[in-house]
Amino acid sequence: MITGLDHIVLTVTGEAATRRFYVVGLGMRWVTFAPGRDALAFGS
Repeated sequence: MITGLDHIVLTVTGEAATRRFYVVGLGMRWVTFAPGRDALAFGS
C-alpha cells in the first residue's frame, strides 16, 4: 500500500498547457523555486 509520495519528475514541452491541466484542472499549485525551475505542489 502506498502511504505517501515525495515527488515525481515531469518533462514537458508546453508550459501553458501543463499549467492549465494541473493547476486549473487538478487544483495543484505552480511554484517557482529557482530561476527556470518550477514545480507543481499538491497536498501538504
